[in-house]
Amino acid sequence: MPNDPIAMLVQIGFSEYEAKAYVALLRKNPATGYELAKVSGVPRSMIYEVLGKLSSRGAAMTLRKEGGTMYAPVPADELLERLQREQGEAISALKSELAALGRPAGLEYVWNIEGDENVLARATEMIAEAQQVIFLSLQPVVCASLRGALVEAAGRGVRVVVYTPQPLDLPGAQVVVSPVSEEASERVEGLWLILVVDEEAVLVGEWLAAAQARASWTSSPLLVFVAEHHLRTDPYLPQILSCLGERAGDIIRPEDRELFARAMERRVGR
Repeated sequence: MPNDPIAMLVQIGFSEYEAKAYVALLRKNPATGYELAKVSGVPRSMIYEVLGKLSSRGAAMTLRKEGGTMYAPVPADELLERLQREQGEAISALKSELAALGRPAGLEYVWNIEGDENVLARATEMIAEAQQVIFLSLQPVVCASLRGALVEAAGRGVRVVVYTPQPLDLPGAQVVVSPVSEEASERVEGLWLILVVDEEAVLVGEWLAAAQARASWTSSPLLVFVAEHHLRTDPYLPQILSCLGERAGDIIRPEDRELFARAMERRVGR
């Protein structure tokens, strides 16, 4: 059920019985354990154990009176604010402790990420963690999902260089418009993102089908270098060949001349 408070309490760490008892207390309080068992759906044999756990976690209060004990809930806003604060502190402490364990082995392997949302989440995280420089080649359709993170990175002083076939509105970033030849588009059909951050990590993403994507991520120095070298030098290639003119035929090996001829077509097409 959407927005079910019991299910949502379970998501933040309550057991199902604890969640049912707390919600019942909010609706009817003060109440005895017997009364609460009838309205909450928690078995009578379990209700006092559950109420004890709620009291221990600071979600319920007790009032002892002649003839029995009454229970009342800690107000929801007060409880949730405390839980949010405690979880935030625990996550911060855990982050420090895990970071202190050192860099895990095997990060230079190539890791696979499945799903467009997961790929974009990884890209956003990499951009947010960037300290010095971001090199990014992307298709314009992807820009909307990463625009906020890119603008924020540029705003904090990170050099952001974006290579794209069409102009983009990215305040603070350097946008390099680099048209892709038809032949190149056919050979890399589906390639929509190459992201290199701080000379330390690279993410290469591709579309497989509608709303489906996958990516490869690695911190291998060699692969990071290759990806960054490709992004930074490829836009200059047509211009360099144009400057060489006929001399290009003397410099380029025969088996590679067709490849460079297609690169020249990109220059002519601009």
